[in-house]
Amino acid sequence: MSKHNIVKATFALLDDNGDLIKDPTKGLSTDGIYVADHQGEGFSKIDVTAIEAAGTPGWGNGQVKRTAYGKSMPTLALTALDLDWKVNQMLKGFTQNANTGAWVRQLPKPHVAMIAESQSLDGNISIYECFNNIEFVEEASNNSTDTNSEAAYSTALNGTVLTPLKPDIFLAANGVQQPYMVAKSTDTGFDLAKLYAETFGGYTSTTTGTTTTK
Repeated sequence: MSKHNIVKATFALLDDNGDLIKDPTKGLSTDGIYVADHQGEGFSKIDVTAIEAAGTPGWGNGQVKRTAYGKSMPTLALTALDLDWKVNQMLKGFTQNANTGAWVRQLPKPHVAMIAESQSLDGNISIYECFNNIEFVEEASNNSTDTNSEAAYSTALNGTVLTPLKPDIFLAANGVQQPYMVAKSTDTGFDLAKLYAETFGGYTSTTTGTTTTK
């Protein structure tokens, strides 16, 4: 179905076991998730590519008898109107230098989970695109002088989607694990709480609509 708009993007950091990091220092917040929807903050673009690729036909007896399909290898391209400074650094895996307070690249990259929410054309249905294990990079930092117009740089993050961290999540009906999951709020069996728990390493909320503040 067709969709439009970005309602919000929600992020979390997971440990190597795929469990949510619920810590305001080591993770993104006390409850573990960060909703990028504060004053002046949000995303203008969230592009997902390479969810699937065209198959390779297998020929026999002058006919296409089967098609071979490669693995799903999604990539993400995000552009933010603005994104909290600390959250941006932590999504990339930068750590703070104890001497200067500056942020410095550190490997290996952190495990980032994300849910991107969009909506149906009439605005009554939510679409959720889910990723359990992303590695983000910010490839460039562009600076231009202001003139009679402000020259603003929008944060641009590129993400590689890896295999989910736990073996029993993001499973198709045949039990095969995939790196990408999409849900529609009106589908039979849809459960937003379970979707958050599976994507965000066991996340649970006692309130509706977590909006972690800066």
